Amino acid sequence: MGDPIVPIVSPDDAVFDPEDMDTDASPATDFWRWANGGWLDRNPVPPEYPVWGAFLELHTRNEEIVHALLEQAADADAPVGSIDQKVGDFYASGMDTQTIDAAGIEPIQRWLDLIEGVDTVEDLRTAFTELNRIGASVGWGWHVEPDRSDSTQNLLYIGQGGLGLPDRDYYFRDDERSQELASGYREHVVAMFELLGWPTTEANAAADVIWDIESRLARASNTAVQQRDVQDTTNKLTRAEVADLTPTVMLSDWVDAIGAGQETAVNIDNLEFFSELDTMFGEIPIDDWKTYCTWHLLKATASGLPSRFEDEAFSFWGVKVSGQKEQKPRWKRVVSAAGGSIGHLVAQLYVREHFPPSAKERVEDLVERILVEMRRSIETVDWMGPDTKKQALEKLDGFGYKIGYPDKWRDYSSLSIARDTWLANRLAAREFEFDRNINTLGKPIDEHEWLMPPHIVNAYYWPERNEIVFPAGILQPPFFVADADDAVNLGGIGAVIGHEITHGFDDKGSLFDATGHLRNWWTDDDRAEFEARAKVISEQFSSYEIEDGLHINGDLTLGENIADLAGLTLAFGALRQILDENGADRIGGLTPEQRFFLSYARIWRMNATPEYTRLIVNSDPHSPAEFRVKGPLSNMSEFAEAFDLPEDSPTMRPMADRAKVW
Repeated sequence: MGDPIVPIVSPDDAVFDPEDMDTDASPATDFWRWANGGWLDRNPVPPEYPVWGAFLELHTRNEEIVHALLEQAADADAPVGSIDQKVGDFYASGMDTQTIDAAGIEPIQRWLDLIEGVDTVEDLRTAFTELNRIGASVGWGWHVEPDRSDSTQNLLYIGQGGLGLPDRDYYFRDDERSQELASGYREHVVAMFELLGWPTTEANAAADVIWDIESRLARASNTAVQQRDVQDTTNKLTRAEVADLTPTVMLSDWVDAIGAGQETAVNIDNLEFFSELDTMFGEIPIDDWKTYCTWHLLKATASGLPSRFEDEAFSFWGVKVSGQKEQKPRWKRVVSAAGGSIGHLVAQLYVREHFPPSAKERVEDLVERILVEMRRSIETVDWMGPDTKKQALEKLDGFGYKIGYPDKWRDYSSLSIARDTWLANRLAAREFEFDRNINTLGKPIDEHEWLMPPHIVNAYYWPERNEIVFPAGILQPPFFVADADDAVNLGGIGAVIGHEITHGFDDKGSLFDATGHLRNWWTDDDRAEFEARAKVISEQFSSYEIEDGLHINGDLTLGENIADLAGLTLAFGALRQILDENGADRIGGLTPEQRFFLSYARIWRMNATPEYTRLIVNSDPHSPAEFRVKGPLSNMSEFAEAFDLPEDSPTMRPMADRAKVW
């Protein structure tokens, strides 16, 4: 067989721009470059971002829409307590840098005074409680979600935390880049304490104290891979057992203090961590803990303090950690903060004007088609026995999905927002969210709940609810193109839909049953076969070297890699359904199958700074974008057939080495 004929995209194609491609490459040698090379060459990372790609392009378009809505709301004379008043005043307060700078550190003085007054372990626990309420990551983390043993009720989950750096391994790595980050972190801590008014000698001593405490917490913490083990991190303890585990910290008393005193049990993700933390509470001087608390207060509030604090924070987190060259414009930072603080209010304005019902109907059709493909996959796989298949199909039948935006919005009536108190507004929103979560304990699950605001460019699967959610924010080009052919949309949003469905059957999701309970519904033989197939994917991705000595962690990224491969396969199956019904005409010089794979590559086109790439490889459960294309396609015979590739093409793995779970 000779070289395969490389398809040529028509210059008048309504969806694909030939200038975005690299015709010096080919699908047989480097599909990533062939599909995206022109765009990659023309779109370096903008100086205000660590990464730039399809997600960010759509995010910035949404950001501009939200910006206009917030400016309009800020200029309106809206009734007090209305959505427009709250989002408008929130935005106006963030843009008023003169008032922010004039306020100095007064907005956090209440918490500084609280920390200064700590004399006992009981006082320290109170300080932790108050800092937890405003989002400071002291000691431990927590969240509320359905009980994994009874998904009709919420449960309080308490987990390891208290670190400043993005991952526990940063405290121990000895490579040059990690050492630079560790040194930069300590310098940043010193600089922030100096801005607070501490003498340099005391600021340096504070950095030493913080490093020592956080290093000790890091040693007791699970790795990112260990934290993915939902079985090992599910430890439902009675309140008495929590008290026995932490006699010094008295974590059970903290549960009372946050307003969850009625709870008879909580989940502790890492028993060894909390045992060590309890020892640390007894051994480390109170003054050192006060220094630690002060640091985490500064870290949690820097972006709302005067510009000197915000600029210093950016010099470390933005420049050194992520590789950004400059800060985003002020309006973008305020829009981002609005999304993070009062996102469900902002989203109400967004969907009111920017999400047509027709988009929801078409995406619903794609979801149904891809669910049909998942059913077919379960029914036809040859490695799973009938008993496990029955359970898997029951789980699939129990799948729920939400598209666009909630039928019922969160109630923000008790949240007050003022026009001249930027940081106070943000902290009030954090405390509101803290209380909102705590108030869901002891109550039935709210079926209308969404984990993210619907204007966000993302999607998710929620295992305890056994549901998939596709917010309005992602249902736009290039993921969903209303007037495009089905092949384009299935390669875009269809692959995302398949990805989220597959999360219900990946290495973690497959441990939950149809009702969202953590329960083993597998036979031993079938589970062993599943894990053997998953191991192939893990080993494949661990072999990808990003730079000298830096490989993707196939265990950390396993769930996402399973979902990428299977999700794309499911979406392609849905395309075949449609082609069987409607035929298969070429468009723009490409077959529907070719347009499908080109669309998939397009949604993952991305450039990133070296710093950001290292950050995600070390701590993110998602593989870098390039390998989210190369990895799945190298395993798919459907891809080779679409482009008439020889089986030994560089883009394809040998048949015997290919992975397939679903």
